[in-house]
This record gives sequence, structure tokens and C-alpha cells, in this order.
Amino acid sequence: MLMPGNNDQPAGAGSPQRKPGPRLSGQNIVCFSTADWDTLLPTNKHQLMRRLARRNRVLYIETIGTRSPKAASTTDLLRIGRRVKRAFEGSRRRENRLWTLSPIVRPDWSTAPKRTINRAAFAAQTGGVVGHFPRPVVWVYSPYAVYLLDRLDPSLVVYHMVDDLSAVPGANAEALRDAEQRLLARADLVFCTERSLFDRARSVNPAARLMPNVADYRHFSKIPNIQEGRFQEFCELPRPRLLFSGNVTPHKVDLALLGRIAKRRSDWQVVIVGPVWEGTDASEVLRKLGNLPNVTMTGHVDYTILPGWLQEADVLLIPYVKNRATRAVFPLKFFEYLSTGRPVVASPLPSLLPYEPAVTLAETTEEWIAAVENSLNDEASFMEQRQVLARRQTWGVRLREMEEEILALLKS
Repeated sequence: MLMPGNNDQPAGAGSPQRKPGPRLSGQNIVCFSTADWDTLLPTNKHQLMRRLARRNRVLYIETIGTRSPKAASTTDLLRIGRRVKRAFEGSRRRENRLWTLSPIVRPDWSTAPKRTINRAAFAAQTGGVVGHFPRPVVWVYSPYAVYLLDRLDPSLVVYHMVDDLSAVPGANAEALRDAEQRLLARADLVFCTERSLFDRARSVNPAARLMPNVADYRHFSKIPNIQEGRFQEFCELPRPRLLFSGNVTPHKVDLALLGRIAKRRSDWQVVIVGPVWEGTDASEVLRKLGNLPNVTMTGHVDYTILPGWLQEADVLLIPYVKNRATRAVFPLKFFEYLSTGRPVVASPLPSLLPYEPAVTLAETTEEWIAAVENSLNDEASFMEQRQVLARRQTWGVRLREMEEEILALLKS
């Protein structure tokens, strides 16, 4: 297993229990997210901001653009409509100390004139709200936020680097890379979820820290009481059941691999749980996959009952394609899967290599089939070992590590 180290090693992995330190409290926090608050699947942004809001005031600013919407995409058009409605509603209180704000800006920050227009639009729409969050800790997920920092007078800038956003289909890669370089140079602290992201950040900013994604262990390890009809249908499927859970994102998820496995092993049930990514243009691939007799595509399953679906599977899958986007990803689902104790088979992502043998890695179709076969004969002791590892990798533990870094800078 991966062992703890210094700041260029993943935080928390195998770390001995430490005496809890002071918590970040009484601060104003402004988060520039790359996801809306009401997204179907909670991300690291939601996990951390919800926890930070227990002791601090949090303003969660929904995405200010990563990719350009497609005119022919019904999903994109509906999303634009929802965004306009939320913009006119102004700030919304979502929890006791957490508000959301949805400013409308063009998802194009590629030139100085366009940035000037966006800055003016942002100031006009948010001035009355951000003024209630003086001298905030600005927690950034979107590199484009670097052009808005002077509107906030931050006490500290934290860049949480969780993906290579320049690899997202439809994104302006050059503009994102330029904004990211500016943000890396400006940030007081950089948290990176994956090694290549960390290497890139550390080359610009020595305050980079490697902190992989973790999981809500308590949520995913519990056994929920589910009466929902689709869950009953899932439980009636013959075994073995192979399950993928998450956004069905064709530039990340290897749909062709899942199809080959399903065709080669018609006695296995392949279940795909999750919404289709809004920017996808792979409808024909999805249609063919869903037409296979032993493939079930459920669509979105509510987060509150998702653990039950995972626990009723025989093997959990992370079948990712090999490309620039996945080279820099640490799947949020990894420790969620391990929390259930079920065996996990995954593509050989660089971020997962250190976690063998808690996960079985496979590349070719033959390797995948062999890995699943071996996992179906999993020993009960391995289930406990996976859960022990996952129990150390929780959002509570990760946030404490982040808070220690932030508090050290605030006190300096």
C-alpha cells in the first residue's frame, strides 16, 4: 500500500492517527466551482464546501465556464435556461452558512477584451453579494477565476487542482492553460489530486501539495434500506453483476471495452449506473451498448441510495480510456468503491498504480476478463482490508490536512 511521506507524497495514505489540530473557523470562503451545486453526483467540491460551511461562511459560485455549449445540444440549452433563471434569483441560501451564486458570463476567456467584458458582467451581478464576504479565503477550481480575484480582495488563494481541464472536449485548451499558469503563480497554496498535476503545479509554485480524492466512508459503507423499484429489478438480475457507477463520460469511460466484455461473457451482467455527461456526442455508441441483452443502463441513481447498488454488485469497475484527460485523474469513485469492501477492477491509471493489490488493474479485454474472474473468487479477508484502507481516506481526514496548511499561512 502507499505509505505516507512529505509534501510531495499523497497525504493520508496509511498515515498514523494524529492528534486533531485546530479547525478553520469563522472565515469567509468564496469557492469558484466548475460544477453547479445541484449536480446529480456530489463532487469533491460539494464534499469539502459542505463541511467547511459547518464553521465558516461559504459562498459557492457556480461554474464560470469550461467549455462552450453546443447549439444543437438539448441538454446544453436546458442548462443555459436553468442558469439564466438562477442568475435572476440572485444568491440562494442552501444550508445554514452556505450560499450559492450563479453569475452569467460568456464561457470564453481567451482574449483580453473578452475577459474585460466578463469581469464587468461578474462585477455587476455579484457586487452586492461578495461584499458580504470580506477578505475571504478564495478556494478555486476554475482557472478562469484568476481574472476575478482582484474583485474579492482575498486573504488567501487556494487552487484545488482536480483535473486537466484543458483536455475536456469543447474546452479552449490554450486559454485554460494560460489561465492556469497565471493562477499557479498567484495561488498561496495548491492542492493537487494526482501526481502529474502535482508535478506541473510544483514546477511553478513550491506551495503545491499532493492530496488525492477520498470518500465519505460512513455513507458508502453503511447498508441502506432501499425500497426503490429499480433497485429491486437490479437485485433480480442473475449473478455475477459487474457495476460501473458515475458520470457516463465517453472521453473518460471506455464504453467499447464494456461492450466487448459483455459480448465475450454473456453470462455476466454489466450494469452502468449514472447520468450521461452533458457534453457527450456518443449517443450511437451508448444505444448499441444498451441494446446488448446483458447490459443494463439505469441512468441516475440518487446519491442517498447509491451505496446499496454498489454493495449488491459482485465486482465494481473503473474502465477508463487512456488519454490526456485520464492521465491526470484520480477517480472519486475509487475510495467510494473500497468503502463497500467489494472487489474493484480498474484501468491502469497512473493515480491507482500505488494502490495495488487493493485494486486489480487490467488493460486489454483479455486482462479485464481474467481480472473479473479472479475477483469473483475474492476472499472475505480482502473485503476487510479494502475497507480498512478506505476508512483512512475520508473527507474529514483530508479536510483536516488542508486546514492545517491553510491555518499555517493565515497565521504567518
